[in-house]
Amino acid sequence: MRGEARVDSGRRSPNGRIFAGNVHRRTVGLAYGPPGVCNADMPTTKPSIPALKATAMRLLPQNLQHWWRARQDSSGLPQVGKMLEKKSLSSVFQPMVELGSGEVFGHEALVRVPRSMGELSFDNLLGAAEEQRCQKQLELACVDYAIERWMQERPKGQLYVNISAKTLVQLHEAGATDSLLQLLRKHKLQPKNMGLDIAGYTRISNVDALVAALVPLRAAGMSMALDDFKASDSSMLVWKKVLPSIVKMAPRWTQGIDGNMESCSMVSSMVRMTKKHDCLLLAKSVESEAELRVMRQLGVDLAQGYFLGSPAVDTITTVNLRARAVLGAEAH
Repeated sequence: MRGEARVDSGRRSPNGRIFAGNVHRRTVGLAYGPPGVCNADMPTTKPSIPALKATAMRLLPQNLQHWWRARQDSSGLPQVGKMLEKKSLSSVFQPMVELGSGEVFGHEALVRVPRSMGELSFDNLLGAAEEQRCQKQLELACVDYAIERWMQERPKGQLYVNISAKTLVQLHEAGATDSLLQLLRKHKLQPKNMGLDIAGYTRISNVDALVAALVPLRAAGMSMALDDFKASDSSMLVWKKVLPSIVKMAPRWTQGIDGNMESCSMVSSMVRMTKKHDCLLLAKSVESEAELRVMRQLGVDLAQGYFLGSPAVDTITTVNLRARAVLGAEAH
């Protein structure tokens, strides 16, 4: 989520985010020509983007044109409200693993966008929701889907759901913070078994409003995590005020850490800070055996990433064999 929530289809982008669906592109002509048209007959100058779109729409079969337009508003953005009405989104879960024991601590719920939407990421969908003034509804719907799917299995451990600081503050200011607790009551999930993975906390103007929004949720038993923590001054300010149960480091501190002394030094500092504040530190986007080994050696408490387990519809009770081989060998 723009920080908060995320999408899975099994393929990562360079910035660590996950996109839904793969689009197979076919080369058209040598430069711009449609299939079956000789390039000699095509203009030698590059057509404008509107002209390309118009050509594409003429070439698309009528049913595909209808499909595309039905999912777009006049600005070209997906119609978020209609997607929510049709319950087009679904949830998958990625394990969060204890590095000391190798046990599964819990799962983070991620959002899966329908493959029919092509390469639309959740960030794009969230941007469309913000533009269409329904970001809060989208985020609450994603929490609802995640809890509903989670309760079908009733696995052990905690469920962490993504939500933005902006939405939490809006709910608080509208006197609607209880709407989150209502979702838990609806699905009969105990608050102590769910945590909020909060994103976008450095983009809000009033951190105290976020702290106030979390008071009734904490009182009910929910735990809090700060997502994509970057160790900046603004992030540190939020940490001191929110006092989360988990700090989830931004992927930049994980990627290639086995060959980066600067990252090792920063992570070591964060390990000391989290222990001082009685907080758990989680490494995101652990993609290799070397990264996992270094994180464990540095004293990081938790980790998640493809090396430990890919996002999937079903939760897991034990980590995969390759991760178990690393953690088991070093646990004693």
